[in-house]
Amino acid sequence: MAMEKLGLGSFHLEPDGFSIHTFELTRKLSAVDYKKLRDKLYRNCPAGGIFRDRDWPGQGERHRCQWFRKSGLRISLERDDYDVGTNCYLRIAVNPRKLIDPGSSYLGILPPDEGSIRSLGKKFMLLLKDSGLPCALNAYQLSRVDLCVNIRCDTSKLFKELLRASRKLPAPEKYERVYYQCKDKKASKKVNKHYIRLAHATRELVMYDKTYQVVENGLLLDQESLPKGILRFEVHEARERIKKIEKKLGSSDVEAQLFYYVENSKAYLLRCFGRAFPDEKFLQKEELEEVIHAKADADLRDAMTRLVEILVHTQSVEKAMKKLENEGFQTAGVLEQFQKLGVSPVPLRKKFCARSLPGPASLLKKVSEGAVRVCYTKGKSSRR
Repeated sequence: MAMEKLGLGSFHLEPDGFSIHTFELTRKLSAVDYKKLRDKLYRNCPAGGIFRDRDWPGQGERHRCQWFRKSGLRISLERDDYDVGTNCYLRIAVNPRKLIDPGSSYLGILPPDEGSIRSLGKKFMLLLKDSGLPCALNAYQLSRVDLCVNIRCDTSKLFKELLRASRKLPAPEKYERVYYQCKDKKASKKVNKHYIRLAHATRELVMYDKTYQVVENGLLLDQESLPKGILRFEVHEARERIKKIEKKLGSSDVEAQLFYYVENSKAYLLRCFGRAFPDEKFLQKEELEEVIHAKADADLRDAMTRLVEILVHTQSVEKAMKKLENEGFQTAGVLEQFQKLGVSPVPLRKKFCARSLPGPASLLKKVSEGAVRVCYTKGKSSRR
């Protein structure tokens, strides 16, 4: 007699927990200082270490310097030309984990403690002291900080389905879904299968398959083995928001600001993703329909059931809602009703191995408290 074999998949935090994975430093330059620094870098950089970025869309010029790339620094010089004048900037994007330990994995993020902040400040100064670039963190302004957490999954089927279903979720209010685009449409489509980016004027939310990114960009270290999947959650804070933290702290000290963001990274990530993705879980189509008919408001049941049916073959909730409206259904209150019931209108695939999965924000909250287990069917086994 054939019986189903059951498995237990798990999601859990990577050891670094909640912290920072990248930040950007900016220094405004006079036109004279800009030219001096640009010329100095072209003289001092190893051959091919600096080049003009011909694809830059701005008016003026941008030069990219890769001198310290292996140590986690991406340096650029920008001259923006306007009708009323010129602005010049030195920008340095910092991967703090690579700065502290250039041999560390690209899966790692900054260890969340004050000692790591002090260490990266010292490393930054030592690395740049003979380069001709300002070498103290406080010679710059903190212009962007990317908060981050990595969640490891030990079962690829669960990981891939969670990402597939999450891609269909609607952009939250005031945010816009941004898709990766390049000249190769197939390459763009491939990236967007692994990547979700929601943009606001002063903040971005990003969720993506970090294992795919590491392999695709050739960042895998020798002898490094990857897990079945690493789901990375990020909150990108722009300068406008950082200025408020400067005011709150009463200081423009870069190390103090970085330590504030490390201490508060968990609260930021949970709050931002919790507001963006309020649905608690994904269900199979049949389970969704049972919940709708048992608990939903009677006047919304038909529209909710039809929305689930449309989403089986439609790539986003926004497109499905437009189709629902075109079919003559009243859509007001439909998505709010799903939220009230704690379920997503996006159904899991028909033959998917599990009956339910936590939604992205629900997963993030639960995994911050401990490992999240998901029971799934592994296949059939024969038993006499």
